[in-house]
Amino acid sequence: MGTFLKVIGIIVVVFGILVVVFSLFGAGRFLNFMTSPGTTEESAPMMPWTGMALAGGIGGALGGLGILIGGVALYCLGTIYNDIKDIKARYQ
Repeated sequence: MGTFLKVIGIIVVVFGILVVVFSLFGAGRFLNFMTSPGTTEESAPMMPWTGMALAGGIGGALGGLGILIGGVALYCLGTIYNDIKDIKARYQ
């Protein structure tokens, strides 16, 4: 059971890292698109939904960090489970 939790924890950590990276990459690409110079010298006003899209990228990154923390917690629980099982076997 502990090894299973550790493997699932590692999978969840990798998934969390992917979510964070892709969220930040998407938000960065979106900001780069919005700040790229147009054909005129005037600065283009930001669209009304720009703030929501940026907040979605940041929210995705925070959600990814939550997933990452959950994966680390599963890994730690698996390690603790294995350690307790080893201690019980040693003293019986």
